[in-house]
Amino acid sequence: MDCGCTNCTCGDNELITSLCPECGSTGNLIPEKAVKANLKKEHNPAVKNVDIFLCPDKECKTSYYSEDNTLKFNLSDLKRPLWYKNNSDPVIACYCNNITESQVIEAVENYELKTWQEIVLHYQEKTLCLCKKINPTGECCTEFFYSIINKTLLSLGKESVNIPGGCTC
Repeated sequence: MDCGCTNCTCGDNELITSLCPECGSTGNLIPEKAVKANLKKEHNPAVKNVDIFLCPDKECKTSYYSEDNTLKFNLSDLKRPLWYKNNSDPVIACYCNNITESQVIEAVENYELKTWQEIVLHYQEKTLCLCKKINPTGECCTEFFYSIINKTLLSLGKESVNIPGGCTC
């Protein structure tokens, strides 16, 4: 993948789903490393060799759950908030580089930065790309990150940028 990182872990996987025991939404199977990276440490031993899914419903208080419903983790069981859940604070735009939505907005508004790489390097010394290991969805943040950039550009009366195909990190 030509994304600019030397350690990219992004890519396409087969989609495996299961219904959330709390709200009934269809959740996706998440890599074990991503689940453990986002759960508080005391919950990690329970996750070993168990398929864990992520609830996509923005209003549901469940974060991760097992297909057989023996494990269910709430938002309070996480180290950091899930960006898409209601009342997330802060809203994290890039988990690998710990960049928040407010930082993306600031970089676009005050420094006229328009790409993932420019914005991350504005706040960090280097870019990291460990999406499958760090992002709670186990996926790349590109689409969400660029949606923030474009929403901000449009609010400034400026032209939006194209969202790169694939993972930009």
